[in-house]
Amino acid sequence: MNVTIEHPFCPYCSEVTNLYFRIINTLLFSKDENELRTSMESLKKETRLDEYFTFGYGAHHLWICQRKPSNKNKIFPHRIMMIQSDMEPLYYTDWS
Repeated sequence: MNVTIEHPFCPYCSEVTNLYFRIINTLLFSKDENELRTSMESLKKETRLDEYFTFGYGAHHLWICQRKPSNKNKIFPHRIMMIQSDMEPLYYTDWS
């Protein structure tokens, strides 16, 4: 896994700061894409992750954006992190 911090996050409260570092630890300790997905879902269930951040998956990466404190339905214009997998995507299909 390659973790790239693309933009700073806005530490507008202690809970968002704690979650940010829990996300980073989750990313760094994940051994593969399966573990990453499982760990992110666990973090989502155990915390208020969705209140402060949004994330999604691409073919070879996970992206994370931060929600705005003034309106949690809006996100900041730039993602804060991207995590690229060194492995083939889970849903890889050989089209040949």
